[in-house]
Amino acid sequence: MFRTVCLLTALTCIQSVTAQDSLEPYKVDSVPQSVTDLWKDVDFREDPLETQIVKEWKEDGIVCRYVIFKIGTFKGAESRCAAFYTFPEGMKKGPAFVWAHGGGQRADRTRGTYFAKQGFASIDINWGGREMVQGIQPNTDWGKVDPSQGPQFYPGALRPRVKLNLLPDEHTLDPVVSPRNGIWYLLSYAGRRAVTFLEQQPEVDPDRIGFTGYSMGGNITSMVAIDERLKAVAPMVGGSGFIMEDFPGIPNTGRARSFKNVDLYNRTIDAQSYWPLVKCPVLFLNASDDFHAVFDNVYKSASLIPHDNWLASHLMHYNHSLGSEQWILLKLWFDRYLKGDAVEFPQTVKPQFEIVKSKDQASAKFSVEPDRIQDVAKLNIFYSHDPNARARFWIQATANKTGNQWSTELPVRKNLPLYAFANITYKLAKPSLSFSGLTETYSITSDESVYLPKKVDESLLRSQAEHIPLFADFDQNGIRDWAATPQGGLSTYKFQDPKRKTPGPEYSLRVTINVPRKKLSFRFRVSKGQFLTGNAGTKGTYFVNRNPKIGDGQQIVLRPGDFVERNKGPMSDWSGISTFRFDVYDGEARRMLDFKVPKNVKLISKMEWIKAKSP
Repeated sequence: MFRTVCLLTALTCIQSVTAQDSLEPYKVDSVPQSVTDLWKDVDFREDPLETQIVKEWKEDGIVCRYVIFKIGTFKGAESRCAAFYTFPEGMKKGPAFVWAHGGGQRADRTRGTYFAKQGFASIDINWGGREMVQGIQPNTDWGKVDPSQGPQFYPGALRPRVKLNLLPDEHTLDPVVSPRNGIWYLLSYAGRRAVTFLEQQPEVDPDRIGFTGYSMGGNITSMVAIDERLKAVAPMVGGSGFIMEDFPGIPNTGRARSFKNVDLYNRTIDAQSYWPLVKCPVLFLNASDDFHAVFDNVYKSASLIPHDNWLASHLMHYNHSLGSEQWILLKLWFDRYLKGDAVEFPQTVKPQFEIVKSKDQASAKFSVEPDRIQDVAKLNIFYSHDPNARARFWIQATANKTGNQWSTELPVRKNLPLYAFANITYKLAKPSLSFSGLTETYSITSDESVYLPKKVDESLLRSQAEHIPLFADFDQNGIRDWAATPQGGLSTYKFQDPKRKTPGPEYSLRVTINVPRKKLSFRFRVSKGQFLTGNAGTKGTYFVNRNPKIGDGQQIVLRPGDFVERNKGPMSDWSGISTFRFDVYDGEARRMLDFKVPKNVKLISKMEWIKAKSP
């Protein structure tokens, strides 16, 4: 059921353009040079919220309100933010958190409903200004400032695109170069006003508030995390910082190449300057090949936190998404630190890592002893020599277990770095429903061990590559080296395996499959040049579909030209492929099959390289 509530009071109908601004403009000699100075004089409780309730829904014991609250007054005009405020009906003084959506996304009622059923209140702020409910017009209005992503998302955008730099223009807070002139200051300001909103609600205990956000919302989380009203935070695929830095040995891979005022940005906006000030527990939820929250930078950030109460969990072999083993941790994290439930987390494992050099070669000894050994379901050790963390193939090492310790010896290659860590899967006491589905386990990633030589030469990465006919053996290895994607299907970075020589265009990929029933269709997809460095060649995404008959041991032969990019044409060769993915669609059930289900893995047996026969 739902009911419509009075939209606007007389007070909020009138937008005051003469009201005193919430922030005084900086002059050249007063611009803050640190995070502490940037925020020290801001009182996020000073301005009244002037909250409007646009609409309210009540269903299955959950209350959801479409609300709009005042962020502040900037350049003589009010900025107001729309949001979904959701809570269990009848809640009083309960735990709550702020959700900040990702770029191009919007506030989502389903998130709030899920967490309300777990006993939390939440406010999902619609900072991007996209339509939240079809037909409802009142929405986020930034007034005379614009931290949006541009008119493709926000109808009130004042610029043609997102503004990240600190230079002044007619829509910035300050008329001089200032950390308040990019989007991040205002977005985190709105996030902290959302904290104020929560602490003023009768349903919420102001001493039990947290903050989380996805992608750009993860960046917002990293900046808001310094707010001492917060008891726990969880940046998701965002907030790792160090965005200006190049990858080792690969020039022009950071943003500094196209950014002015880099030092000021790093000191006042980048997450690296916020984490040293964060006092509450931190949960990093990420993907191993994330383009936005770079794997190595997560650990650089974690090393800056002035306490040891942090954990990281990565979805392996994937980019910018989370699996159920990460999503369940978000719930458990807030259960522990907002509800006060007796949830015990394993400690972050600090691996033993030693470089052993001899006259002609070197190797690395790597070993881990996980916490809570009785709950460990599996432990995998991964390593890579690839300095490009955005398209890195993580090689799974062969490990020996002695007592409670897993150990392995890893190769060290001349003028190449070595990155290594362990991913530890723990058993839950019972199957639990995460926001992305049911899971029996959760994953905790160890601290990362890194060896960086004085000189890094990325060109040596494939110097030892060989032609390997067998691309994948699912019968023997299951989905090792692949990610079971949240949307269904399997994805891998194996084309970036430095041990594998890229096959020439004369090779085809032979796929052996088993089809137990009708209406199963297979879709294969490759992404070329995505997040690769140097001369990555052609960029694009190419597809091929196959509708096989029923039967085991069938073979699908895929040639480069079988893959076609929409409106462009066929793929010419196998070079420059960053990711390879396939999905299986069940036409009877009308859904993609989930490859986290073991029986679905049996649909595919092997993938092998064969030379095409001459015509």
